[in-house]
Amino acid sequence: MIVTKRGLIHYVLMAMYSQVYSPFGEAQERTAEGAVPTLYTSLIDDLSQLNFADADDRRAFPPTLHSILARHGLFGLTTRTEHGGLALPLQEAIDLISATASFDISAASTLVIHNFLALPCIEAAPRIPEQRHVMWGATRGDLCAFALTEPGAGSAPRHIETSAFMHEDRVRISGRKIWIGLADWARWIVCFARASGPDVKGRLVGVLVDRQAPGLMVTHEHRTLGLRGIIQNTLEFKDVEVPSAYVLSRDQDGWGTAASSMNRGRIGVAAMGLGALERAIQVAASYARHRRLGKLRMIENSYIEQLFGQMVLRREVVKAMLAASCRLISAKGAPNVHLASATKVLSSEWCGLVADQCLQLLGGRGYDEGTPVAKIYRDARILRIFEGPTETLLSHLGRCLLSRATRDEIADLFLSLGAAPVHAAAIEELSGLNETDGTVLIYAGWLTTLGLAQAVMSAGCFSASDCAAAAADLVGSELATLRTRAPARLSFEGRVRASRTLDTFLQDAASSIRSPVLTSDYLKLEQYV
Repeated sequence: MIVTKRGLIHYVLMAMYSQVYSPFGEAQERTAEGAVPTLYTSLIDDLSQLNFADADDRRAFPPTLHSILARHGLFGLTTRTEHGGLALPLQEAIDLISATASFDISAASTLVIHNFLALPCIEAAPRIPEQRHVMWGATRGDLCAFALTEPGAGSAPRHIETSAFMHEDRVRISGRKIWIGLADWARWIVCFARASGPDVKGRLVGVLVDRQAPGLMVTHEHRTLGLRGIIQNTLEFKDVEVPSAYVLSRDQDGWGTAASSMNRGRIGVAAMGLGALERAIQVAASYARHRRLGKLRMIENSYIEQLFGQMVLRREVVKAMLAASCRLISAKGAPNVHLASATKVLSSEWCGLVADQCLQLLGGRGYDEGTPVAKIYRDARILRIFEGPTETLLSHLGRCLLSRATRDEIADLFLSLGAAPVHAAAIEELSGLNETDGTVLIYAGWLTTLGLAQAVMSAGCFSASDCAAAAADLVGSELATLRTRAPARLSFEGRVRASRTLDTFLQDAASSIRSPVLTSDYLKLEQYV
């Protein structure tokens, strides 16, 4: 889509640029009952004094970051006040996470892991010993980690192999977890394992584990492409014994607890994407307003103006999707899994796209580590993987759209947004296609994601911006483009041909490269498969 409303786009860009160090000032007026009137301004003032680029080089947070976040109460964003938290509405917590991500995605990731993944599991288990003491310490800075991911399972709870042998009064945990954010810095770890023992039937359980528990060891620190300021570890549980009172899910299957936390985590990841996306636009717009191409400033080039216009409209759609997700949670008390997944997909994908476009606009300066866009580009890449890779979430959405068992859930969601015809059109378009084909599922997932975005923008109650109508048009254009790539039935011969193409390449590579670069030792993948 080409945006031609020049005055509108310049107005939005100027508004964003003028708020480089206060992009969320409007949130002060929205804070519920004036809970913390100066929270946004004071947080942004403090974060703007820190050197996050230097923290990336050292692979450690700025020394004062933890105390800043604790002082502002950000380790208890939505936690109840009796547990020492701020008890903020979810929308306010999302705004704070986005504000933090606009400075550093690693710092925002800390808040999401602690507040949205780990802490709700503890708060929802009032029977654990000294729960109030644990929560009070957590809201004041005792970090909590969320140990779900495993080498053979990824983040799929149903495939977890770490075991929790249930005695009468003890639980013994054995297994390995990888890529656990905050693990070596944490005071408490929420670990998910497969229950074993008499009468437990292999259900998933969540267990609260003291980081200093005997048998729990940190065996590796992952040196990731981005998020260099936050520590991520491999954890080994070797017969770690915990009192059975610390089983968070008790007699219920812990799948529900894990799924609820991950859905909130997806909304948190979407908020991180929004903050990073906004900062990238701000930096690129600042450069484009000063950089001259001949007699004109870069910002006055019609192509670049249209490109910025599309970036701003993508930002508007993500904001509206987050607002819709938060409103549904306020109404129903829990995230809608389908809307949370779609919001996370769109925010992470579009954040990556905008970061790439902004880096391109800055040219060689964008590729220089001295500019913020290079760091955003690296850090934002993980958002398309965190809390479910894009392809996994799209496949899930596609399967839910097509399956008779879950089709009504998607239909009800579209109906609640006043967009039942959008859902009906998607179902009709997909009729006759193979519901188990991976390409069909991905395509159906994109139809669902963009369809929900179109519904949210058309509802008109989730965006107060003057460019909401233009943003809705952009989503419609994205849907039209998607439909040009609708999957056709792939014959058996076609699938065989695709497989042979890859096999031929691998044989050619093995004979032509003749280098140790492809050895398992070099790739270091054996520990993950």
